[in-house]
Formats: sequence, C-alpha cells, structure tokens
Amino acid sequence: MYIGPHGHVVIVDADGNAETFGLMDGGVDAAITAYFGSQLQERVQQNIIREYLGEQPVGTAFVIETGNSKHPWLVHAPTMRVPLIIDGTDAVYNATRAALLAIFQHNKSAGEDRKITSVALPAMGAGCGQVPPDSVARQIVLI
Repeated sequence: MYIGPHGHVVIVDADGNAETFGLMDGGVDAAITAYFGSQLQERVQQNIIREYLGEQPVGTAFVIETGNSKHPWLVHAPTMRVPLIIDGTDAVYNATRAALLAIFQHNKSAGEDRKITSVALPAMGAGCGQVPPDSVARQIVLI
C-alpha cells in the first residue's frame, strides 16, 4: 500500500457488504488492516456500532485515528451496502463527498496539529463495484 510522503489520512472504500459493517479484510481494506493492524478494524467496527447501530449507511463517512503517528487518520466511507455492480450510479460521488465532508467537519474542531492536510484516495468502487477507473475519476472531479 502506498500512502505517499505527506499522507496524513487514508480514505477507505468500503467496497462490499462486510465493509458496511466495518470488516476490512479484502482488497484495499486488507492492505490497510495489514499496515495499521487489526486494532484499527476493531475500532472502526466499534464506531459503526456506536454511531450507526451496527450498519454504516452508504453516503456517510467518519474520521478515526489509526494509532500510527506517520498516518494518524482514516476515513471510512462505504460505496455500497451489499456486493453489487455500482457502475452507472453516483455511489462513488456520494462516498467521496461524504469522506471530504467528514474531513471538513474534523478540521473545523481540530487543533492545528490535528488537522488533516493531505489525503490518499483509492479508486472507490473500482473493485467489487466494477466502476471503471475513468468513471471513478469523473465522479471525483465533480466534487
């Protein structure tokens, strides 16, 4: 997984039914769990239980600490509730916008040393959702 030299946050494309419930064990999610450790997945799941009663709706996102000083933040933003092809929908747009809004809200109340200043964004929906990368890019630039 590449986060970049100044990456302070990773946006997770929760790309499947399990990820809507906070399981991070496939694709980009698995790489993130391998990098940060299973504690991050456990805290994501705890937040989903606490804030969304166990199932995070598509079109929502939240910021959570990773426990890693080099990359201290993760944004969890699902693109679909259950595995399905989402090509031809605006799911990527909605998930990306939710992620950026979560960062905006985080930064409004964060001290200068805790603000998110750069973002690494995977091709949301391009895995299980089968959204072609050019379509992902078109939806992201609409924001």
